Amino acid sequence: MNSGNTKTLSLREKFSSWFNGPLGRTVYAAEIEQLEDILPGLFGYHILQYGYSAESNYLAASRISNKTVLFLDNTELNNSVTAVHTSAEELPIAMDSVDVIVLPHILEYSKDAHKLLREMERVLIGDGHVVIIGINPLSLWGLWHLFKCWWGEMPWSGQLISIPRLKDWLSLLDFEVEKINGFFFSPPLSNQNWLKKFMPLERLGRYCWPICGGLYVVVAKKRTVPLNPIKMQWRAKRNMIGSGAIEPTTRNR
Repeated sequence: MNSGNTKTLSLREKFSSWFNGPLGRTVYAAEIEQLEDILPGLFGYHILQYGYSAESNYLAASRISNKTVLFLDNTELNNSVTAVHTSAEELPIAMDSVDVIVLPHILEYSKDAHKLLREMERVLIGDGHVVIIGINPLSLWGLWHLFKCWWGEMPWSGQLISIPRLKDWLSLLDFEVEKINGFFFSPPLSNQNWLKKFMPLERLGRYCWPICGGLYVVVAKKRTVPLNPIKMQWRAKRNMIGSGAIEPTTRNR
């Protein structure tokens, strides 16, 4: 087994372990709640999710029948969706063939986030949507990241991407950001009892400081350029008979 596969397997194991912990389960429930509000309104024939962990199925709320999960390792999944094992930056998918793409915490751990987004734009149809879930660096979670990013713990070992930077990247790929939600305003504590005590901050944060949520979900649409017909500037043709000739006129008698 090469070093790249070893690194991927280690990352998968960290994701699985974290999602099975108190904080991970709470975060996953909050993310699913966000998607239950978003995915039913996105339609099409094919929906695609990038994933590291088989425990994380973010497509359950979607009404789209053809669901595919791209696993970035050799994880096995149940028969409810199609599983494909591949690299996030090089997708074995045809151009303009996917209606909706869900990226939960994938950009943060990508080797080349720009290339990943370009691949996402390539396979997405015109007017298709991408749903991105990430950790907000301008929050209490971002503060935790500053102290714990050196230890290699989940979810702090990734490269956090701010909302303004993500909007710039999407704009360069000709995406229109339709929705931004900040959520999970509680500090990222692993103690279940403390998490319950801070849960009232969730409702307060939505109204008082929505941009400071520890997590965010961004919904963007791939724009299609309409073919605007060129309007011809028609002018009355002057009936010239030789150089300097006078135009004929009608004489009223």
